[in-house]
Amino acid sequence: GKAIACRLAADGFSVVAVGRNKEGRADEIVKNLTECSLAAKKSEQDATTQHEFRPCDAFSLEQVKECAAGIVRDHSKIDALVMTQGMATIQGFTPTSEGNDEKLTLHFWSRAAFAALLLPSLRASSMPGGPVVMTILSGGVHSPYTKYKEDPELRKNYSVKNAADGAGFYSDLFFDKLAKQPSNQSINFIHSAPGFVASNWGTEMPFYLKAPVRFMQKLGGKSPSKCASFMVEPILQCASGDIGLVRPSSTAQGLFIMNEDATSGKLTKLHTEEAIESVWDTAGKVLGKAGIALDDGTCNN
Repeated sequence: GKAIACRLAADGFSVVAVGRNKEGRADEIVKNLTECSLAAKKSEQDATTQHEFRPCDAFSLEQVKECAAGIVRDHSKIDALVMTQGMATIQGFTPTSEGNDEKLTLHFWSRAAFAALLLPSLRASSMPGGPVVMTILSGGVHSPYTKYKEDPELRKNYSVKNAADGAGFYSDLFFDKLAKQPSNQSINFIHSAPGFVASNWGTEMPFYLKAPVRFMQKLGGKSPSKCASFMVEPILQCASGDIGLVRPSSTAQGLFIMNEDATSGKLTKLHTEEAIESVWDTAGKVLGKAGIALDDGTCNN
């Protein structure tokens, strides 16, 4: 996420970074983004883009709702929404203060919420190729989660694999549904996979797993900056023209799947209309508890 924000800042975008708040973090992030902008300019006078940091604990859908409302209030137009929040653990179902699983909340519920709530400003974008909504997780890599009807929130069948597949599968289905809504036809929705990156991924893991991960990252992981260059490619493409991706089955509408090298990917074999509607209904119920509606992306009062 940090490398992607830096790359977008360097390419002239004003970045609103969102994350957990810690003492001094806001100033540090804004300073870093400003330096990214300056590094790509000839002088300080050329770097006029303004960046900001907004605190939000994405474990809480109520905080996501509050944060998104503030962004829409202050930014009538949004050209790109990039979501990377996540965690790597081997824990079982671990409820947040709102009762949802922590991992599934970061990887899917909070991302679905941000996308739905920021739609008004995304629809107002004037980017030549249309605005971009990108959730970076496991596009084209994950398997389908087959118990999406019997146990949609993974309360009975939780495992590390099911949690990973569930978040990835739900992302495909939810964002495909969102992309096909008539009011969102101008928005490019992308589910991408970053590949194996030498980042701080796995910070939450126990030491006996984290050490081997760090070793393998040094051996074969791509750098965060290289990963970022692939992830931002469709955004930069849309800033100047066409997105440069092809939808699965060459459909005219719907979600784009993007591989780690910015090429077009595929959906799972269980990507059906029945599954889309089932997951959409589940997402509506989960987000609805926090006052977030999916019909038009506004909040219930």
